[in-house]
Amino acid sequence: MTRSLARLAVLCLAVVAPALRAQADRAVVQVTDVRGNAIPFAYVSIVNGVSRVADDSGRAVFAMRVPDSLNLQVRRMGFDPFTGWVKRNATTGTFITDLIPLPNALDPVTVSARANTPLARTGFYDRATRVQRGAFSARIITPEELEFRNPIRLTQVLAGDRFIKVQPMNGKAVLQGRGPLCAMTILLDGQRLLGTYEEAIGNPNPPPMSSLAAIDDIVTGPSIAAIEIYGSAAAVPVELQRVAGSRMAQGCGLIAIWTGSRK
Repeated sequence: MTRSLARLAVLCLAVVAPALRAQADRAVVQVTDVRGNAIPFAYVSIVNGVSRVADDSGRAVFAMRVPDSLNLQVRRMGFDPFTGWVKRNATTGTFITDLIPLPNALDPVTVSARANTPLARTGFYDRATRVQRGAFSARIITPEELEFRNPIRLTQVLAGDRFIKVQPMNGKAVLQGRGPLCAMTILLDGQRLLGTYEEAIGNPNPPPMSSLAAIDDIVTGPSIAAIEIYGSAAAVPVELQRVAGSRMAQGCGLIAIWTGSRK
C-alpha cells in the first residue's frame, strides 16, 4: 500500500511540475475598468520591453519568468492611459491594471464585445491574436499606438519598419518591400487600392506617372484607425490574400490600412 501511494505521488508530481513551470513562464496582465469589467483589445507594453494586444477578455500574456512586479504602459481609446509599476496579485497571480474613463465631456465610452467593435468586425483583432501566437509574422499597429504617435502622414508611421522601406519618388514617399523591385500591395478598408506610385515599382510596363498618386495624398494619418503589415506573400492570411489577388504572386508584402474611428 505504501509503495502504491509513493508511485501515485511521483506520478502526480510528474504531471503537475510541467504545468507549474509553464505558469511560471507566463506573465498575465488583466486590464479592467474601475468597476472591474474587462477592457478588451487594450495595448499593453512592458516598459523597455515587448508589447501585446489584450484579447477580448482583457488579458495580455507575455512569455517570461514571472516577476513580483511589472513596469507597464496600458492604453485603450476612451480611457486615461496608465503608466507605472504593478504588483502581481497574490490570489490570481495576474497583474491587474485599472483604467479610468476619460471625462464625461467626451463621447460616452462603451466596452463592447468582440463582434460589436468596428475593427473587430474586419478581423483585425483576430489576426493580431494569431500574430501574437506565432501563426505568422506581421507588424500590428493598434489604434492606441496611433493615438500615442499622432502621425500627420501614413509614411511617418511606416518609416523605419522592418518590413517596409519608405523610398522617395517624384518628391513623394513610396512604400517598397524588402527587395529593390518589390512593391507593397495596399489594401484600404478591405479593398485593393489602385492608382498609387507603388504600381510603378518593378513593373516593366508601368502606368504613366501623371496618372498615379502618392499614398500620403490618399490616406491621412489622423484618418487611420489601425494598420497591418506583412513582409511577404507567404505571411499574409488567406482572407487578405483573396482580396489582394494576383499581385501577391510577386512574393512581395502587403499593408492593410483601416480607417475610421479609433474607439
